[in-house]
Amino acid sequence: MADHRIIIRQHRPWQRTWITVLVAAVLCSSAFALYRYTRQSTVADFEKATTERDRLQQERRDLAQQLRAAKSEMGKLRDELAYAKQAQTIDGDACNSIKATLGKLEAETGTLREQLAFYRGIASPNETKAGVRVQELKMRKKDGQWRYEMVLIQSVREESRIAGTAEVRIEGMQGGKPQGYPLSSLITLGEKNLVFSFKYFEEFSGDFKLPAGFKPLKVTVSLNPADDRPTVVNEYEWANVESQERSSD
Repeated sequence: MADHRIIIRQHRPWQRTWITVLVAAVLCSSAFALYRYTRQSTVADFEKATTERDRLQQERRDLAQQLRAAKSEMGKLRDELAYAKQAQTIDGDACNSIKATLGKLEAETGTLREQLAFYRGIASPNETKAGVRVQELKMRKKDGQWRYEMVLIQSVREESRIAGTAEVRIEGMQGGKPQGYPLSSLITLGEKNLVFSFKYFEEFSGDFKLPAGFKPLKVTVSLNPADDRPTVVNEYEWANVESQERSSD
């Protein structure tokens, strides 16, 4: 004869309810903690970027003020020089001193213009373009070699760092045929791999030597961000980036 057993289990619906409430409370607490951490980190980064932007804008204003003062002083010196020439009462040494001072002020004015344009490109929200770009590219001949100087920038409106690589290629003619060389293969002193990682700007420089018989005609710069932003390609005529070596005085 079959043995039949009856098992009686106690039903406790309140246990499942308390477990559900406890899990929900833990999840809510974790989500709130994550929200507070993320908010504090975002506020700190924004305040830091705002402080840096204010500093750059103040430097730009100072440069603009210096430029105006230099222009005013230069105008006065021109008037003095014209008066001296007309009256012919000033001796040669004083006249040469005025000319030298005027030339120095003109050089300083040019430098101030360059600096002002540089800071305007970074700090002025009305004149900037989004993303990384070339702010300055120069090729200077020195002691039988060449020296390149390149500045990359991005707007202060960008709150995150940008990283990637830059490729520079020099195109021209050699032996009557078109020829091109990557700058990295020509560098004799300096970093060959142009890897950038910055928030506002970064400078690159180095010495390189062009092959014998090669006549450069243009320079192509390709900026390749490490993220999903598109590659930026710019071409420059060699005559526009070639610059004479400045005096060390």
